[in-house]
Amino acid sequence: MKKTIVLTAMILVSAFAKAQLKPNTNMVKPRIETVKPVNVLQKKASVNGKMLIKNKSSLEIKLKNGNAVDLFKDFKMGKYPINFNFEGFGIPRDEQERGIVLFEFVTELYRNGKLIRSVKRQPMPFFPGEMLEPVETFDIISLLTYAQGDPLTNGAYPGKLDKGKYSIKLKAIPLGVSGEIQEVNLIVWI
Repeated sequence: MKKTIVLTAMILVSAFAKAQLKPNTNMVKPRIETVKPVNVLQKKASVNGKMLIKNKSSLEIKLKNGNAVDLFKDFKMGKYPINFNFEGFGIPRDEQERGIVLFEFVTELYRNGKLIRSVKRQPMPFFPGEMLEPVETFDIISLLTYAQGDPLTNGAYPGKLDKGKYSIKLKAIPLGVSGEIQEVNLIVWI
């Protein structure tokens, strides 16, 4: 009798264990989803916008004394505000649901139509909307300062410009998204 009870108990335990190992077709399987990190750029994301100096896409300035420092002062005093405005569509969002786009700022200096120098800044993140950018966002003054060569080696007065026409193109290049920002042109006459 003892053997029968032990044998019956073993059969029941074995049957119970097998039942636990069988997949239950009535149970809902957990759904595994991959979540894209916030910083993954989407291919369909795009931007559209423009930059303006003093509310114009092209501005001509006559610099009386031919000194780049005077132009820097005019920018700092608010005489030539630089507006940067863009909209974003399908752009990556941060944890606060704000859209963010990386931009490279490029400044190109031309003298009498010939490219002299160009500077590209490291990418910076921006929220969509309208912003006033300081002149230091671009390399306008430093490029003009070195337009006649290195003043530290050639003995020239730093920032003093030879007579002529200096054209400066300011560009904001969006990274990881399509679209463009309309560039702005600044023409400085000496």
